[in-house]
Amino acid sequence: MIEVRRANFSDVKRIAEIQVAGWKAAYRGIVPDEYLDGLAATSRVPLWERFSVDEKGDLYVADSGDGVAGFCHLIPSRDPGATGTAEIAAIYVNPGAWRAGIGRKLCATAALSASERGYERVTLWVLAENQHGRRFYEAIGFEHDGTLKHVVVNGTRLEEVRYLMPLSASSGLRIRG
Repeated sequence: MIEVRRANFSDVKRIAEIQVAGWKAAYRGIVPDEYLDGLAATSRVPLWERFSVDEKGDLYVADSGDGVAGFCHLIPSRDPGATGTAEIAAIYVNPGAWRAGIGRKLCATAALSASERGYERVTLWVLAENQHGRRFYEAIGFEHDGTLKHVVVNGTRLEEVRYLMPLSASSGLRIRG
């Protein structure tokens, strides 16, 4: 059984490990190999320590019974003029636990949290070439809204696409399936 709960300070090392493992599995062939090969969880720990106590956002972890298997970070949207919008700034599941419903539960929790905070919609950004991620978001009800932006990772210019999910006033989520 998967339990989703708020992350605490003792979870941040595992969160950093999952993020790095997720990057290496999901972005191989998209992001330069030398960048991925150089990623280290220890360098991500201070960031997640800060986010674990940030009151502006919500950091959740999914515990599969064998420990933390995934996490989701929900924040107010960073997009200009995006009033009433929350953003899933990060969601990663340990690659060995993909397709076990963990990402779906994390997204449902984030959507409910966003609704409870009064947001009308949730967005997220995903690398355009990350077909695995895009299929997942589309399967649970997110839609590409046509917005694009570019980021540079280790000197490589990459395109990101924005996905959006309106929140239902009654339930806070419309996650399918």
